[in-house]
Amino acid sequence: MPASYKLIFRISFGHAFFADGVLRDLRIVPVPACFDKLRRAGLVLRPQEDGIAAYGDEKAVERLRFHIAAAGRSLGMAFQVFFTDPHFFEYTAPAWPSGKLLYLDTADSVTDETGRKIVHATPFVEASAFLERDHARLACILGERVLAPTPAMVLRVDLSSGLLDVIDSRQRHFHVRFDAAGNRWNDGRPGAGGAQAGSNEPATDAGIERFAGVNIADRRRAHLFVPKGAVQMREVSPPRFRRRLPLPVMEKAAFGRLSSPGPG
Repeated sequence: MPASYKLIFRISFGHAFFADGVLRDLRIVPVPACFDKLRRAGLVLRPQEDGIAAYGDEKAVERLRFHIAAAGRSLGMAFQVFFTDPHFFEYTAPAWPSGKLLYLDTADSVTDETGRKIVHATPFVEASAFLERDHARLACILGERVLAPTPAMVLRVDLSSGLLDVIDSRQRHFHVRFDAAGNRWNDGRPGAGGAQAGSNEPATDAGIERFAGVNIADRRRAHLFVPKGAVQMREVSPPRFRRRLPLPVMEKAAFGRLSSPGPG
């Protein structure tokens, strides 16, 4: 990352099931409106080990301030979150309600005892954060059409002038943490998990395959959202389905059709 770029915001995902507390198997996709805001500002969206981070230079920050002032309120950057580990819902608490989506907003963040910004008021994501698919807070983000595939989670980043004025980059770093269903590690060392009650099996994640990690909509390492004004316009010729014949050849072909005898 160039030295002129600074952190705009970062989202990290954690999980109590894993020894290192890091949730890596994610696919994070900006909703169309968010994609447009990122492009208009000229931000760089880069995947991290545990989430995503957005960076921008001074011009990008100025564009963000302009759009915030024009809107008269903070900008909402919404992302769809897909959990790519097929076992995720088996080792995650609370249980995922059928037909509901998890919705979190950084505007609701609190600061824990270590100074980290936590997107939920409790140590882990709680059941009250799930909303119906047609809930008003989701409808204005996802629209009326049913997305395919439907994300399991929607995360909104509240991008305000106050967030841009923050000097300590840790205050731009937001954390989401899931609790483990049943088994949980006792400390951060691999293999230190305790056994689940009523089971002789150790509580380890050795049987859980670790997938490729975080990606943003595809497998590119980062997305560069170039501002519209910086894109050079170029003329694109329309597709041609057949080669146009020279004028004398076309007249000769037409004369041949007219002079040819008809049937009978």
